[in-house]
Amino acid sequence: MKAIIKSAVFGLLGSQPFAARRARSLGGTGRVTILNLHRVAPADGSAYPPLDPQIFRELLRFCSANYEICGLRDLPKRAGGDKPVMVLSFDDGYKDFIEYAVPIMSEFGLTANQNVIPKCIESGEPPFNVVMQDFIGRAPESLLADMSIPGFDMSTAGTDRMVMGHRISHFIKTRPMAEQALLSAALRLQFERDDDFRSTPLMTRAEVISLASDHEIGAHSFEHATMGFESDAYVAEDARLCRDYFDRVLGLPTDIYAFPNGSHSQRQIDLVAEQGFSIPLLLEEDFSGHNTSIHRRFSFHAGTVGEARFKASGGFRNRYPV
Repeated sequence: MKAIIKSAVFGLLGSQPFAARRARSLGGTGRVTILNLHRVAPADGSAYPPLDPQIFRELLRFCSANYEICGLRDLPKRAGGDKPVMVLSFDDGYKDFIEYAVPIMSEFGLTANQNVIPKCIESGEPPFNVVMQDFIGRAPESLLADMSIPGFDMSTAGTDRMVMGHRISHFIKTRPMAEQALLSAALRLQFERDDDFRSTPLMTRAEVISLASDHEIGAHSFEHATMGFESDAYVAEDARLCRDYFDRVLGLPTDIYAFPNGSHSQRQIDLVAEQGFSIPLLLEEDFSGHNTSIHRRFSFHAGTVGEARFKASGGFRNRYPV
């Protein structure tokens, strides 16, 4: 019943005329919509499901018709007019960005912001909570039944793989990186029992560098820590490491820093700014502004075209009359 109601709501609110009217209501308000996306690819069995490429294509069709889409650095001069402004912002640096997202964006003449994680580029693996979701979605039932996670009550995980993946991912993300490292060491022994397991691939250094001529490349922290669980000293060092990696290893100096997992404090924003990151990206499920030092983003995933249109036009955060 819940799924039927959800489908009906998104079918109505995400219809082309309804969503377009909601988008137009943002024109002239100074509000900017920054969508935070991650993966775009066909379903691959992970409990961290990607956005279907066809839904992404229809999302861009809707957005390119109803918004002026630009980069983060262009906001001061592009926003504030009669047409609402949008930025497409991706995190983590998955390889499917160049395999699916970039070709589809090219169909519409669009570019995006992509925020990568230096440690993950070097290891070739996504953040550990994503590796965990990959394993939960793809492992044989027998291995899931035997899975043990230190500190986590498996009886609360449920039996649905998507639900289980979400709950365990949340458990991992809400731990300092020192604890996550211990969890990773323990759980990788269990992953090795599945000879066929492979985590979702990331872009290489060369692939990231190749994007920079058309897309804005930013940092998504050095190792994807949830900063609310880390000290200020950790955050300052993380920003320093990011700056060094982008300058020295990638040769792509950047002023963009996306805080992971919607966790940050004003003091941490200031510490990151001291390392030269003047464009902080925050996941706050709200609109941003064209002339502001804070860039708020909406998390974005959709199972249907209607849901994609509805969320792109502000979702339930849009208080303008329709």
